[in-house]
Amino acid sequence: MGSAATIGLDSLIDDLAAFAALPDSVIDGMLTAEADVIEPEQHRTAESMGVYRTGVTEGSIKRTKIKVGKGGRYLTIYPQGKNKDGNPNSEVAFVNEFGKEGQPARPFIDTANKNKGEEAVGAAETVYNAFLDSKNL
Repeated sequence: MGSAATIGLDSLIDDLAAFAALPDSVIDGMLTAEADVIEPEQHRTAESMGVYRTGVTEGSIKRTKIKVGKGGRYLTIYPQGKNKDGNPNSEVAFVNEFGKEGQPARPFIDTANKNKGEEAVGAAETVYNAFLDSKNL
């Protein structure tokens, strides 16, 4: 009866286990890399679409700290705080994004995300590939 032997299978299994257990630091790096692309684009697009009348809403666009939820780790980029009238900047941004009677939509968030979505994914991919390279995968 014949026999088969494998060389390096244990090492491959260990590498795949490490790959499956993506460290939080790598996920955080990927999220940060994406935010580094999207956040400035939302600022730029807000200004170019005329959301910049006073600059308060545009200037309030910031990323949150990385959080952990049911779906895993995440961060959010959105207009934070309130303007001088006490209105939430997120509410003002919503009206700009979708418009209202007498005010056309200026979808600066959607446009920015679409314009730089692939670049943001590419930035996260760079972080991910660096991790894979460190594991010789």
